[in-house]
Amino acid sequence: MTRKRKSTAKAIEIGNEGKQIQEMGPFISDLPKSVLQDVLIKLPIRSIIMCKRVCKAWYSLISDHEFAKLHLAQAEACPLVRPSAPTRVSRTVYLLELEEKSDFDLKDYVGDAGTSECIHFHLRMNFAKFKIPLRNADQAIHAMRNRKGRTKRKPCIKLEPLDHKYMYVNSCNGLLFLAETFYNDPLVVCNPITGEFIQLPEASKDESRERLSIRCALGYSPKTNQYNVLRVFSQGTPNLVRMVELYTLGQSSWKSLGTAPTSAAYMLLTLPTYLNGELYWFYYESSYEIASFDFDNEQFHSVPTPPFELEECQHVSLGLLGGSLCVCYAHENRINVWVMEDYGTQKSWTNRFSIKTDDGVWWPKGLYEPMRYLKNGGLLMFNHSTVTLIYYHPRNYRSLIYLKLRGFSPYFEAISHVPSFISLKDILMGNDVEVLNINSRCAECKLPGETRGLDLVNLDADVASDDRSFKEFRMKQGFYRWQ
Repeated sequence: MTRKRKSTAKAIEIGNEGKQIQEMGPFISDLPKSVLQDVLIKLPIRSIIMCKRVCKAWYSLISDHEFAKLHLAQAEACPLVRPSAPTRVSRTVYLLELEEKSDFDLKDYVGDAGTSECIHFHLRMNFAKFKIPLRNADQAIHAMRNRKGRTKRKPCIKLEPLDHKYMYVNSCNGLLFLAETFYNDPLVVCNPITGEFIQLPEASKDESRERLSIRCALGYSPKTNQYNVLRVFSQGTPNLVRMVELYTLGQSSWKSLGTAPTSAAYMLLTLPTYLNGELYWFYYESSYEIASFDFDNEQFHSVPTPPFELEECQHVSLGLLGGSLCVCYAHENRINVWVMEDYGTQKSWTNRFSIKTDDGVWWPKGLYEPMRYLKNGGLLMFNHSTVTLIYYHPRNYRSLIYLKLRGFSPYFEAISHVPSFISLKDILMGNDVEVLNINSRCAECKLPGETRGLDLVNLDADVASDDRSFKEFRMKQGFYRWQ
């Protein structure tokens, strides 16, 4: 019997005598490259990485620079979470990708009569686990090798945060900027997805002693297609002078831009946020203001603030929401999120969210930082006081919902990060800087907690109020009732 089916695939012979021929259906490899790209870029990061291992053709396609650019163009910001225990170092980071189809919407879990009875359920997210570099990695490798001879197992070493931890500074087009905790030197730019990183040129010992209040942040110039790091610091005695330097990724040295404007606005780069060729940050003189640096023309600017008295706010943060600059502040009994729809115009500031918090429920105080604006109209935030991810949706029966991470220490930090497959080798200007690999650099090292998994559950304040451990956590971390 012969069965035939139209296909671009070749026929294969079956049976002992090879007389029966069956033509198989089309393979996925028969898809046009453009169609396959459209399918792959919509997958979660972890799934795309797994697809690289399917075959050489897919590996080549996903590793191509054009695929990386297409993926970055449609990628959305996600929380990049790192355990942040004060007594240990963690180089593990978790990318939390939201499944939009799950919507984080609790309307299906509310009682028919509109009651507040809710099922305690797990929220669906895709977790991808990556690593970031260690400071003084050579010391860590040396410590590991000294212990390796004592046991046959891979030794687990405990490192001091003061010597080996990098802090988050900011994120720009899929690149993560890290700095030493106190002096912002040394500096590192890495891509956790590709596992690549570079170390920026350090200041000489004589220069570092003279410099005070060093602040840095990463940005991008669309005009020159270059990634740059802005560095502002004070120098000189007895009269301090504010100096500005710029470093282009791949170069061997920093370029001086001269003195900075005299205002304190251009000294402290608080909550640096990159958007469309400019770096924005908050500062406080007589009131809260916003300043910016244009990477195309290398100039500082002042940016109009939202139409309200920022000096009255207790906690103010700056970030991105849906591709626009946003300001989030908590004041009295409300959490407000303002979005600048049109750059440079105060009238374009729109009050996107106004969350009422005076319904007698325990609410976390402190700084709220927007992480992601969801397609269903919801908002994902990070609360610094309670180190908790918090979800808000105007249609839910509750205002705020606590998202508790399980699987490691309750202490963690988060930054809004757009994942990218762009290689650092494709964006460096020149060959003066070596691109290092995070996974091979300290592959022999094993740190406490690196092998543990991660889970995310909904933790409602009223439901959790009977839980003794959560009560203690609220008292220690700063939950309170708005008055």
